[in-house]
Amino acid sequence: MPSYAVLGATGNTGKALMQVLLQSPVNQVNAYCRSKEKLNRVCPETANNKQVKVFEGHLDDVSLIADCIRGTWAVFLAVAIVDNMPGCTVARDTASIVISALDRIRHEADQHNSHPRLPKLIQLSSASLEKSFCGDVPAFVHWILSTAVSHLYKDLAEAEKFLRAQQSWVTSIFVKPGGLVHDRQSGHEISTETAKTPLSFLDLAAGMVEIAGSEGGKYDMRSVSVLPTSDKVAFPWDGIYFALTGLLYHYMPWTYRYLGEYPLP
Repeated sequence: MPSYAVLGATGNTGKALMQVLLQSPVNQVNAYCRSKEKLNRVCPETANNKQVKVFEGHLDDVSLIADCIRGTWAVFLAVAIVDNMPGCTVARDTASIVISALDRIRHEADQHNSHPRLPKLIQLSSASLEKSFCGDVPAFVHWILSTAVSHLYKDLAEAEKFLRAQQSWVTSIFVKPGGLVHDRQSGHEISTETAKTPLSFLDLAAGMVEIAGSEGGKYDMRSVSVLPTSDKVAFPWDGIYFALTGLLYHYMPWTYRYLGEYPLP
């Protein structure tokens, strides 16, 4: 039966991935989070669920992450924050710890003369990092969005660069959606040419699961987007707030200490 690992299971995308994966009774899901109590609260489907194994702890615990991803078909790298935190390295740190965990798995296998299949990595990123995905976005709007999330985009770009440097032994796929919103699951399609806003987290998750299940190297080492097939997706009104505060944190990063969502690194 298919087995997946979700890193960042309590976040917006991680929670949606858990919900979509558990729609199938045959999927087995290893969920990494810092708090099992929070996971069960934000995603009640995981509580006492035989399809779910929870790995609770710190992200820098290589042994924990290795146990979480060992033997899985794909690993979803969905650890993320919601605002433009200066100095953010969460995507790069996640990529680094996953590669360290895979390296440990590989060396353990070598000691036993075995050659297990390593899981493919599904890295959550953004359409704004793929110029060809933003062809229909006015230049001024694209500039505002890129500036308002500048610190996060720098982190995502560094994570992608790092993962691409491992392509001789690890397969990664970079999922780059447009703007995301909390809404129902209404249908999706996969594209390697463009992105579309808005897209619900649940449709993004369904697309990521489809991408993870692809065979024959169809999307290996490529940038891929998930598009909504419905024209009735809710408008991401909270994006206006995050755009305004993101611009503030870009030009006056010191203000984050007082207004930001997270402690500064």
